[in-house]
Amino acid sequence: MEPFLTCDSQAILVEDKSFQAAKCDQCGAKMYPQSLLQPHLTRHQRRQRLLMRELRKLRHTFTHMRDIA
Repeated sequence: MEPFLTCDSQAILVEDKSFQAAKCDQCGAKMYPQSLLQPHLTRHQRRQRLLMRELRKLRHTFTHMRDIA
């Protein structure tokens, strides 16, 4: 049976059982056990750093291309 995620609370209901979940403030994902929240937030931070590195590379490339032209 698929788990039913309640939209208004931080509980995950599976087959008439309720589990207290942790909710990610960035993406709204709910997870049980709550100890999974910290690795989830770490992945958000890692993705953000990756995007910032790529953006920095693009800015450098465009600046270099503008200087050449």
